[in-house]
Amino acid sequence: MKDFYENYWDKRGESGFRPRYRIFFDWIENNSKVLELGCGDGYFGQMLKEKRVDYAGCDISEKALSVAKGRGLDVFQCDLENKLDFPDNNFDYVVMSEFLEHIVNSEKVLEEANRIAKNGVLVSIPNIAYWRFRLELLLGRFPKQWAVAPQEHLRYWSVRDFINTAGSLGFKIHEIKASNGKRMLRNLWPNLFGFQVCFYLKPLR
Repeated sequence: MKDFYENYWDKRGESGFRPRYRIFFDWIENNSKVLELGCGDGYFGQMLKEKRVDYAGCDISEKALSVAKGRGLDVFQCDLENKLDFPDNNFDYVVMSEFLEHIVNSEKVLEEANRIAKNGVLVSIPNIAYWRFRLELLLGRFPKQWAVAPQEHLRYWSVRDFINTAGSLGFKIHEIKASNGKRMLRNLWPNLFGFQVCFYLKPLR
C-alpha cells in the first residue's frame, strides 16, 4: 500500500483546491482541534490556518507528507490498520476527504473517528449512484472515479448506502452537502446529482 501511494503522488503531483474543502471549512469552528486522516500534501490543512485551528494530519505517503511539512503543518505517517493512538474525544473534528474509499477497513476507521471526535466527523465520498455513473453501468462500463489507477478505490457507496453505514456505526447525520454537480439538482437529489458528497456526522453519545 505504501509503495502504491508513493508512486501515486509521483504521478499526481501536488493537489489544489477542491469544492469540498469549502464545505468542510465552513463546518469547522475557529480555534478547533482537528485531525485529518489521509491528509495528502496538506492543502486543506493549510486552508485551515485561517481559522487558527490546532491541526494534525496523517497519511501513508512520505512524499505527500514532505510537502505538507513544507506548508508548516504538524503531520505524521500512519497506515490506519490499527487503533488510533489518541484518547477518547481528543479532537473537535476528524476530517476524511475522499479517503475512506481508498481503504479496506473503512468501518473500523469510522468507529475510531467516532471515538476520538467530540463535535463531528466530516467525510466526503464519491457517489457511485451519480447519474453519469448509472448511465455508464447501463452501457456496460464501470464508472471511473480514480485519479491514477483503478486500485486507488477499494470501497464504493451511494449516498443512501453511506447514510445506512454511518447510522449502523453510531452516527447521526447532521448535514449532507454535495460539492459537485448542478447546484439546484444536487441540493434536491444528492444521491442522483451529487458527484462528490460531504457528510457532517455527529457521534451519538
